[in-house]
Amino acid sequence: MNPVIVRTRSVMQLCKVAVLGKERNFTTSSVSRAAFLLALPAMLELVVESLFVIVDLLYVSRLGTNAIAISGMISSVILIIYSVPVGLNIAATSLVARRTGEKQPLQAGATAIQAIYVGMAVAVVLSTLALYGNKTLLHWIGASDTLIQEGGTYARIRFGCLLFMILRVLMNGVFRGLGDAAMAMRVLLLTFSINAVLGGILIFGLGPVPALGLTGAAIGNVVGNGIAVAYQGWYLSRQRLLWHTNASWFRPDWGIMRKMGKLGIAGTLQYLIPSSSWLLMMGIVAHLGNAALTGYIIADRIIICATLPAWGIANAAGVLTGQNIGAGLLQRAEQSVWKTGLFNVCFLGVVAIGLLLFTYPIAGFFTSDADVLQNTVLYLRCMAIAFFFFGYTMVISRSLNAAGHVHMVSLLYVGMFYVIQLPLAYLWGITWGAGSRGIFGAILVSEIALAITCIFLFKKGRWKTGKL
Repeated sequence: MNPVIVRTRSVMQLCKVAVLGKERNFTTSSVSRAAFLLALPAMLELVVESLFVIVDLLYVSRLGTNAIAISGMISSVILIIYSVPVGLNIAATSLVARRTGEKQPLQAGATAIQAIYVGMAVAVVLSTLALYGNKTLLHWIGASDTLIQEGGTYARIRFGCLLFMILRVLMNGVFRGLGDAAMAMRVLLLTFSINAVLGGILIFGLGPVPALGLTGAAIGNVVGNGIAVAYQGWYLSRQRLLWHTNASWFRPDWGIMRKMGKLGIAGTLQYLIPSSSWLLMMGIVAHLGNAALTGYIIADRIIICATLPAWGIANAAGVLTGQNIGAGLLQRAEQSVWKTGLFNVCFLGVVAIGLLLFTYPIAGFFTSDADVLQNTVLYLRCMAIAFFFFGYTMVISRSLNAAGHVHMVSLLYVGMFYVIQLPLAYLWGITWGAGSRGIFGAILVSEIALAITCIFLFKKGRWKTGKL
């Protein structure tokens, strides 16, 4: 048979195994195969999340400038809140992956249950605080009384139903730790499908369904997340690791919870640093006027979409690192990082070239205002250059987390965002009068500095001593 046909069939079969999630032990097969099996569904998952962001932006942009501002500002608050489930996700993935690598499936199952308890408790607290304090937060980031009034219902729905978002993110971390990246992909695909269809109907109206505008967007988001969590709970209850459960599994295990809390707080801080920095950066950009701010928000959404698949590759590297350290295969864990890092750089390089070549058509799809367009294009081009450095930063940060060095990554982020990026952006853009070029240039410089530091620290090898 033709070697090309044989090779094609082999690749297609491997893709099928990856998407269906049939293989979950990644400590024995070749590193390249394991990386591919984990990375493909993780990439597809975050491609779907990219579509999620694009569709939301397209829907909201059709409702006018106020709607874009309201959605962007409320999303910025939710981005801060999102740091908590992401921190818990990091903790759950790291702990479950380590127990899986150590061949302790029952301990992995017990960890999953305790993680869900922690997530539910945190969700109740955050929803309550967000509901009662959202107006203060929105005022603080510059929202006018008119915008707060117009987006009141949208904010109440989004903040009041944080439970579903938090549990979805947390349980996907459990599935990744188990090596079931395909399940995490299916969950997000389900969420996106419901939100895209239902959200579109509720925002613009269809037949007897009235057009609800931003309120419709909030309802679509909540329903999509709620159904996804129900599906996750059903799927988890059918897994082998839960077949031999006993009553003690469902009692609070304070030892596991403390470990979850310790890692979760560090992971939350790690995510909170860039998300809070983005919030503060909005304040700096706002000094230049609405056109610069709107252009920054639009470009940032596009960048999120462009880089999300790369975070999928990075998540795969984290799982590989955690499972292989758990199995005592430190050399294999290190090889996993360098191989997935190189693949990530190549992927983001292709994306960067596409952004550089087609910046105006991409930005023009979201705005026709000349000033907004110029700012959007400028930021996209700066960040496209940074993409050539993102690849290793993403992979190394996720791998350090999986190795138990969450605090190290947090310190790296503090240095990048608060020591370099924000002060330099204000000085260059505002104090020295360079405007958007100064602000966006400062962001580029800080990303390059972070990439170089990550590679240097990983090569030193201290990550191999992490215990979970």
